[in-house]
Amino acid sequence: MILYGGGDHALGLWEAIQQLGLPFHGFFDDGEGPFVLPEEFHLGPYDSGVYASVPIIIAITDNVIRRNLSLRVKHPIAPPLIHPKAYVSPSASLSSGVVVLPGAVIHSRAEIGPHVIINSGAVVEHFVRIGAFAHLSSRSVAGCRSEIGESCFIATGAIIAPNARVGEGCIVGAGSLVLRELAPFTKAWGVPAKPQEMSF
Repeated sequence: MILYGGGDHALGLWEAIQQLGLPFHGFFDDGEGPFVLPEEFHLGPYDSGVYASVPIIIAITDNVIRRNLSLRVKHPIAPPLIHPKAYVSPSASLSSGVVVLPGAVIHSRAEIGPHVIINSGAVVEHFVRIGAFAHLSSRSVAGCRSEIGESCFIATGAIIAPNARVGEGCIVGAGSLVLRELAPFTKAWGVPAKPQEMSF
């Protein structure tokens, strides 16, 4: 397996690869470093001709960057990488490029789209649907039959209530509670979560 990215998130994935006993060929990173992963594994900037048949995981937490890199990657995308201390129901459906980190739980009949991050301690309940490139941060919860759209970022400890809907590209603040529905590309926080003005 190859990782695309050599930072903090990549370190967690590399450790999971080691614990699972999977072969590791190295990592691409387009930056100059220093990297969190050992330099001896650095394969240089992305090159589609290096280990061209080896599956790759895009080890970048930023949803937009992860999506953009997926468009240029020519390597086969790896099957889901599931940490040995995570639980995934046998009836759940996980797409390629998904990563599931320690303590995460994915319950029955959940559907997880490509390149999704289910971070440490996150819980995905029964029949939840999560779109491609979303990121559920540590200890966040997606309640039963909720839906989370593509490229959403659900921050640490946030809760998506059962049957709630979070539209594409939404950002839900840490510790927030989404009770019903958020329109696409909404930034919301609070208990209950309310839309906020984007500030730059």
